[in-house]
Amino acid sequence: MMKIMRISLIATLCLLIYACANISVHKIGQFSYPQLKENENVLVFTADNQIREKYEVLGIISYNNPGKYQILTLESAIEPLKEKARQIGANAIIIDKSQPVKSGIISTGIYVEARAIRLLTSGE
Repeated sequence: MMKIMRISLIATLCLLIYACANISVHKIGQFSYPQLKENENVLVFTADNQIREKYEVLGIISYNNPGKYQILTLESAIEPLKEKARQIGANAIIIDKSQPVKSGIISTGIYVEARAIRLLTSGE
């Protein structure tokens, strides 16, 4: 019985923490690709000059998490950004903006903006 209560409490806390996060995508451009599989890799770049291939910008992703009950970093935002990128067919992201979010007097959260892009292969 105690184990069930502990699992329920942990699940509830995780749900509350996740519920505070807000992630959205604003699709841009005329390109449309099918959603990528959940396990497909999405590359992460921090500047345009790191990319050697041609690419198309599919959208702008915004991730905002106030970090209640935890301290978040840019690393905390990477997986949610990748997940949203996969949903619109992007196979890479370029992080354009990252800043801490204050909760009270301490910076505990993270706000990130990234471009969801599609790296083009010779067949596309």
